[in-house]
Amino acid sequence: MNAYMKEPQLALRLIEVGLTVAGIVAVITPLALWASWSETVFYTVLLVGCSAFLIFIGLAKVRGYLMGENMTGTDVLGLEAVRRRQEDWDRLQEDGPEIGRRQRSIKGDARREVGFMFRVSFGLILIVGVVFTVVWAGFEMYYGV
Repeated sequence: MNAYMKEPQLALRLIEVGLTVAGIVAVITPLALWASWSETVFYTVLLVGCSAFLIFIGLAKVRGYLMGENMTGTDVLGLEAVRRRQEDWDRLQEDGPEIGRRQRSIKGDARREVGFMFRVSFGLILIVGVVFTVVWAGFEMYYGV
């Protein structure tokens, strides 16, 4: 493996781990604030949560620099990149029927996946409902009035 490629990949993985940890801390912060039992704990959790947000933003910027996703000062919203992608998409659409066939297969795959997701979700909801009903009936039978 090329030594020059190994360092950026390691840095990218470390940045992604940092982004994940900072994101989890930022998501848990509101619950921890609600559950804090003293003023000192409240302010400590608030400080950690705010720093997690700042660390997340900083690591996202560093990841953008590392991946070469820098935007110029005049292109703040990234509109040039969007226009470029749209032109590339239009060019791909003109290439032929192979692209249309791929799109139809992707749409079919997506429909199957969404259908599968709904069936699994409905099954889980049904199982949880049955378990809760059985537990409720057991409590009602043994402890009911």
